[in-house]
Amino acid sequence: MTHQSLKEKILDKSAAVGVIGLGYVGLPLATLVAKKGFRVTGFGRDAKKINLLTEGISDIESVEKKELRSLVAKGNIRFTHIDADQFALQDIYIICVPTPVDQAKHPDLTAIADIARRLSLNLLNGKLIINESTVAPGTTREEFGDLGGTYLLACSPERVDPGNKEKSVRTITKIVGGVNKKSLDAAKSFYEMILDAPVIAVSSLESAEMVKMLENTYRAVNIALVNEFARLTEKQGLDIVEIIEAAKTKWSFHAHYPSIGVGGHCIPVDPWYLVDFGRKHGVDLPVIEHGLKENEEMTEHVAQKVVSLYKPGMRVFLYGLTYKKDVKDLRESPVVRFGRILLKHKVSFTVYDPLLRDDEIKALGFKLGKPENVDIFIVGTDHKSLTSDFKKVVNKQTIVVDGRNFFRIKVGKAVYGVGRALL
Repeated sequence: MTHQSLKEKILDKSAAVGVIGLGYVGLPLATLVAKKGFRVTGFGRDAKKINLLTEGISDIESVEKKELRSLVAKGNIRFTHIDADQFALQDIYIICVPTPVDQAKHPDLTAIADIARRLSLNLLNGKLIINESTVAPGTTREEFGDLGGTYLLACSPERVDPGNKEKSVRTITKIVGGVNKKSLDAAKSFYEMILDAPVIAVSSLESAEMVKMLENTYRAVNIALVNEFARLTEKQGLDIVEIIEAAKTKWSFHAHYPSIGVGGHCIPVDPWYLVDFGRKHGVDLPVIEHGLKENEEMTEHVAQKVVSLYKPGMRVFLYGLTYKKDVKDLRESPVVRFGRILLKHKVSFTVYDPLLRDDEIKALGFKLGKPENVDIFIVGTDHKSLTSDFKKVVNKQTIVVDGRNFFRIKVGKAVYGVGRALL
């Protein structure tokens, strides 16, 4: 198969598309590609998850169950194990596997390396490989650039915002870089067929990878800046929320907010790939590294508020564990780390999260609780349901430690937020 014949298969939607990885990035993308008329196979490792998806059942909020069932029933999409024979039959491979960091904050490319190995066992001539997994510049070329045969290679870093119903895969601008002009042309044509958003071409694989690094590092560093401001306003008796809202009136100011910490698969992780990349090339990135550490320290900072208020026998209740409101995702959750810090300090507390099952909370080593009057109420995650649930918990004597600055007016005896206090 030549570049031109693959291009024709893309344009008439006869190209077989394999999406590798069925999480928050891969599954919404796979369903969108299937909805647009391509034949899609989703590849994963978890047999239980594959069986559920085959039945049209998904726990990814952005994938509508009714739509998934319909696509499965019509045969537009199917799911199977990555070792299945169908793996060799795809025309386009889109890689959407996790790229975490290890305990030492070094990039963990285990999943990426495994996919590269599996691809190398297949005849790839004329096919297109697209890496959507977040990696440091040079990684796509290093891992997928020499797999045998003559194939096309592109990088288009994922852009997802879990829980944001206004920003879906279909409507988010896509960045694409290729190993050569033919690779870029094929990948750009493919995304233009499935997206209702601009597809922006950049000059190389490395440029596309660096775009992702800049996007998430920008967020991380600016959050760190506002976290530092929050610690300062606390000392001065000022309200960081009031200050940010006023600063927003200037056209050049982009608002970021302090909190109990940063979580998810991107912001607390991706910049470490850049720090590691810089070191390997003799460039220290102290602003970025300090910012990442500042964000991590906010979890301890908020925990110390509870420790200073706590007395044995007090009823303490932690509301929310997920890293982001209204999203069932515990990856890199600062609230989980926060809870473990409290345990280390011998603070007795119970936990409730409306999005999690009891067994999921217990598996994290926490004691189950339910909304009822307590002495200390901690906002770990500001789920929408908190608007009504807090009324079951907070009485006139309750002290609130608000890790998300959810409350805008005083409730209970006092509210100790991040960078503010309502007394």
